[in-house]
Amino acid sequence: MGSVDFEVSNFVGHITINHPEKRNAVSSEMAAQLHEIYSEVEKRPDVRVAIISGAGDEAFCVGGYIPEYVGKVVGTDGSGQRTVLPKPWRIAKPFIAAIEGYCVGGGIGLALSCDLRVAGDSAVIGASGLKRGLVNGATVTSRLVRVVGLGNALEALLTSEYMPAEKAERIGLVQRVVPRGGARAAALEWADAIAQFSPEAVAGTKRLAYDNLDLTWDEALTWEEAVTAANYRTPDAEEGYTSFLERREPVFGRNAGGIDALGLDANWPRQDVPEWRS
Repeated sequence: MGSVDFEVSNFVGHITINHPEKRNAVSSEMAAQLHEIYSEVEKRPDVRVAIISGAGDEAFCVGGYIPEYVGKVVGTDGSGQRTVLPKPWRIAKPFIAAIEGYCVGGGIGLALSCDLRVAGDSAVIGASGLKRGLVNGATVTSRLVRVVGLGNALEALLTSEYMPAEKAERIGLVQRVVPRGGARAAALEWADAIAQFSPEAVAGTKRLAYDNLDLTWDEALTWEEAVTAANYRTPDAEEGYTSFLERREPVFGRNAGGIDALGLDANWPRQDVPEWRS
């Protein structure tokens, strides 16, 4: 009953939630598969960026498989412990959500946990907790407020609107809208562009963007300067500048020591260093 499929091509990992007859709802078995795939993305040097999509064009993902909730999780005698839909956080490699059709319930939480989001023009996106008698939780509210701002988030959350792709783009929930059926191709354009860069520089840029949010202005600028200085001393930086002078395309992937060579943790201005996966 459903699966999560994974394949790699040209440094891009393709993750497909494959349960189209149930609008790509994720069962507990599928959640375990997704968790293992994230671990594989982390470990494999031939994966520099990942795309998450749903099988078919009718749905990206609608969250958990509801038959596993009734009589087990919800209600006064329920456990309250649902199968958590695994999310790619904190993985330093970039993730792109290619959204076609319904992206609701836990599906919007999955999309929000990706770094970039592109939607087909027939996509429908929204939180559904209130429709089920629940808070709009499960990380959806926290992420949505940070992505689209408090006002836009409250409108979407308190009305539980399933908004069209055009509105999602207007408020910044998705970065791009394309004709129906084109989300995966558009996501691959982004992925191919990202995959050509130094993987450590890409991961470091992602960490700078997210972790700067937790710092004061002066702390953020000081940390970013220190990381930049460390990055200059890496083989990929030397390759980037040398190839420019030699008028050729750079060949990245030369750094030893992974992202640690960029000094992100060593130069963090506070004691509580954020815990990122490679």
